[in-house]
Amino acid sequence: MDITVPCVFCKHFNRDERARMTCAAFPNGIPKDIQEVKVIHTYQYPADNGVQYEALSDNQDYFKYFKGVTRL
Repeated sequence: MDITVPCVFCKHFNRDERARMTCAAFPNGIPKDIQEVKVIHTYQYPADNGVQYEALSDNQDYFKYFKGVTRL
């Protein structure tokens, strides 16, 4: 995937398996709707194991980054 998705800014994302796009919520693969940013996973999503997006830190938050609030 060539676009930056919120997942890479999430503390639950499996960085060691980035090519497989997995996380604590979706150990078998993050759904395409989330990867394609059709759904923002800040609220419960089917089969997410009760885990939703949480920023790595206040400075590494997808939503703040793309609003220009913070820069890495």
